[in-house]
This record gives sequence, structure tokens and C-alpha cells, in this order.
Amino acid sequence: MNMLKKILLLFTITPSILLSQAEYVSSENPVYNFLNRMETLQIIQNYNPFEQPKTRREIGDYLKDVIAHEQQLDMVDQKILGDLEIEFEYEIYGTLKSSESLIGDGSYYPFNQNERYLYFYDEPQKANLFINLIFDGELIFRNNSGLNENSSTTLGLLGGEIRGTFLQKFGFFMRGYQGQVFGNRQTARLKKEVLNNYKYNLEPDEGFFDETSGYMSADFDLIKLKLGRDRLKIGHGIIRPLLNDNSPMFDYLSLNLRYKFFSFSYFHGKILGDIFFDADSITDGSNIVTEKYIGYHRLAFDISPDVSFGLGEIIIYGERGIDLSYLNPFAFYKSVEHSNQDRDNSILFFDLNTKPLKGLKVFGTLLLDDISFGKIGTGWWGNQTLIHTGIYSANLYEIAPIDLNIEYLRVEPYTFTHRLSRNSYTHFNYNPGVNIQPNSELFFTQINYRFNHRLSFATSYSYTNHGANPLNPDGSINVNVGGNINFGHRLSDSESVKFLDGDMEYIREFSASFLYEPFNQMFLIFKLIHMNNSLQNSVQQKETQIFLTASVRI
Repeated sequence: MNMLKKILLLFTITPSILLSQAEYVSSENPVYNFLNRMETLQIIQNYNPFEQPKTRREIGDYLKDVIAHEQQLDMVDQKILGDLEIEFEYEIYGTLKSSESLIGDGSYYPFNQNERYLYFYDEPQKANLFINLIFDGELIFRNNSGLNENSSTTLGLLGGEIRGTFLQKFGFFMRGYQGQVFGNRQTARLKKEVLNNYKYNLEPDEGFFDETSGYMSADFDLIKLKLGRDRLKIGHGIIRPLLNDNSPMFDYLSLNLRYKFFSFSYFHGKILGDIFFDADSITDGSNIVTEKYIGYHRLAFDISPDVSFGLGEIIIYGERGIDLSYLNPFAFYKSVEHSNQDRDNSILFFDLNTKPLKGLKVFGTLLLDDISFGKIGTGWWGNQTLIHTGIYSANLYEIAPIDLNIEYLRVEPYTFTHRLSRNSYTHFNYNPGVNIQPNSELFFTQINYRFNHRLSFATSYSYTNHGANPLNPDGSINVNVGGNINFGHRLSDSESVKFLDGDMEYIREFSASFLYEPFNQMFLIFKLIHMNNSLQNSVQQKETQIFLTASVRI
């Protein structure tokens, strides 16, 4: 059977290249966990886990490599690969034999393992179109022992997405949904999509929320262009300290180049700066949001099949229009910032990804928000750095379908802050990366177990030490120790700082989740989170959250 698949892949590789797709695979898709495991097992090479999402064409090419080495997979991953062959059939084989459409000719069965669409159309080498409806329902239970409070809420969501490719090079994607909250409004805000939604938070009795994403893209193999909004994830491991899902999505323009061992990536995006309400007795006032932008570029090299190295920069600027200096992908941000009269915030980072043994990956990131090498070791507040390191292990792969993540993150005082709030590394006042404040360290462990190709389990534990800024009785900051991402250094603040100085906070979080997919595109998710926190001013917080989710795509 394995030999038959190799022969079939050989005969179909030419049409699959001709029928490549220019759309991107959502960064939430489980295929990335599968490919990360395949990279660690050294089954695929030249895979970049640092940046997501990737195009459907890229995903299809990696899956072809896995199919060619299917005999190295365990029984669970072989079945997962079979499901992925159905999901990415068009990218791998150039066919749609395992796809069904509710509208149009052919059969449609909701309880099978085929890929299902509301409608799809394909005219080889010219155009294709895929449309889905999305139905989500979620129950959330919350128990806060500190407040002696129990609450629950129900969320219902209806949406859809449409994607397609024209002339094999130009892609587009649109997704939108509308949701309604039934129950406790504060509990509903445990969902970031609700917490950050303007419509939901506009009125105290509003239960409606919505979200949209979409983009145009062009894939010329070695060069990829994109304009739009979707969820970007940047960084190694699960923590991903540069960009994760901690803040709202934003709009951006991106460019990606890749040739063999070399790659270059760039984006320039619009994010949200300071937000305040401008009262007006005539117009009833309005929300004022200051202009703010983010730029990113990274150069990476695959030094060997088992070692990759990257270096890049991030620039934050605001309260003016788009700066053409930062639209140039190939300029050094630090030098450009200096020539622009040092008005902005530039950040430099280095990352390393190594696979010393089959089944073991070691990675790390060093970020320099600001640094004076002559003052290293002096405690100067301006030496702002981040260190992230971790391992991902699938060493028990031949014994059990289990893998392990262990990560450590250290964020020095004042890192990501700026004396001018418009230049802080924040979006909507959130850290765009991991949910952690400066002057903190985070220990994180996660174990993943695959019962079978339809049922998986994950459990994690995180422990955070945070030095919080001591507060006055009215809640204002008394002493600034660099522990608040939205509060930079002032002239009156001390020139020296000590890591974890201030009011010590201990944040502990345990989570466990089950993901079950009884039929293709039907998901049942159970997630439990328990937090036991010791916060400043002797505040003890114990809270348990339970999420029950059902999701269906038609």
C-alpha cells in the first residue's frame, strides 16, 4: 500500500503543481502540529516553524514529502495523514474526488470523512471557488472562589467563508461571523473574540459580537505577496513571544521570499494605539484611537538540515501617517529610526532552531528591545531584553503517541515599554505575543497524547513570577519597577532596576483539553482551566473555567 501511494504521488505530482492554490491555511489548523512533529522526526526538511500561516501550496508540498516516507509513521499518524490527504487533496493530487457539495450535482452526506462544502467550483488552470458555512456553539462555566461567584454563559455563532484561486497564482479569502451571548456578560469575555469586540462592549445590554478576516494573495513560488488580515503567529514553541493570539487581528501587507536554504519575510501592519473617549454634549462624543503601526522583517538561513538561524527587526511608531521609510522591506530599521530623528521604537531579535537528535528539537529566541553593551550588568533600566528557550520532544514516538513541550521565558523590566506610549509594543493595550507583563518569568510545560486520529488530549501547566509596580491606594503607580507594558520609564524613576523587584505576584495555571472529531469537519472540544494566583496587595485568586464547544462546517 505504501509503494502504491508513492507511485500514485509520482504520477500526480505534475498536475498538482499546475493546480497549486494561493490561499493560506489558518494558523489554528491542526496540520501545523502534525508538520511540527514531522520536522522534529526529521521526516521533512526546510520547514519554518517560526512563522505561520503558510500557503496551501506549501502545506501540500510538505505533505507530499510525508507521504513518500509514510512507513516511518506510527499507526495514529498514518491515519491522521490519511485525513490530511482528503483535506488537501487538491494541493497534493490535483483532484477533488473526496469533496462533496451541498449545492450542485453529486451526493452529500454530513456523517462521513469526505471534505464537505456548501458549494465548490473548479475549472483547472483557470479558477476555483470553495464556500463553507460555519456553526459554533459554546457553553462556558466559571467559578471564582475569591469573589464567591458562579456564572455561566452560552455563545452561538453563525458565519461563513469563501476562498479561491485564479490563474493558479492569485488567491483570495473572506470569513465573517456574527455571534450572540446568552447569559453572564462578564463570563462571555473569557473569549478574546468577545472581550476585544467593539460592538459587544459598546452598550451594557448588547449581546451581539462579530469578527471578520480576509485577504488577497499572490503566489509566484519563490515570491509571495499578501494584503489583508488574518491571525499571524511568530516565534518558536507554543509560547510564541513575538506574535500570538493574545490581541486582536490587524491588517497588514506582507512579502515572503524563499530559495532553498534562504528565506526572507516582511510585513507592515496597522494596529491600535491609545484609546480614549472625547466627550461632546452636542454630538454625544466619540472614541479617539491614535494611529499606530508595526513593521517586521526577518532573514533566515538553513545552515544544515538540522540547524536554522534567523535574525530580524520590529519597528513600532505612531501618531502620524504611514512612514515610507518602513515600507521598504530591505532597510535596517534601527538605522532608519536614527535617520528619522529617533522618534520610534526598534527591536532586534535572533532565533535558533536545532534538531540534535531524531525526535528532539531545541529552540531559542533572544530579543533586544534596547541595550547599551557598556552598561550590561549594571542594572540600568534601559537594558531591555527577552530570552525564550525550550525543547519539543517526540522521543517516545515509537513507543507511544505522545510528545512534550518545555519552555522558559524571561522578560526583563521595561521590555516592550516605551517612554512614549505610542511606541510601546502593544496592540489595543495588549502584548501582541504572550500574555505576560515585563519584569516576569514564565515556566511552561505541555504534554500531548493522541488516543487515535480522531481524539487527542493536551494538558499544560504554567508558573509565572511577576514583579508588579507597587500602587497607591487610588490605583495609580507608586513606584515604577518596569512591570507594566503600558507604563514606560519616566525621568523621575530610578535609573537602575532589579529583575522581579516590586510587589511579587505568582500566577499558576493548569489546563486540560480534549479534541474529538467524530466526522470530518465536526469538532467537539472540552477544555478546563484552573488558576491559583497570589497577586499584589495580598489578593488571592482561585478560578475554574470550563469550555464546551461544538463546531460544524458545511
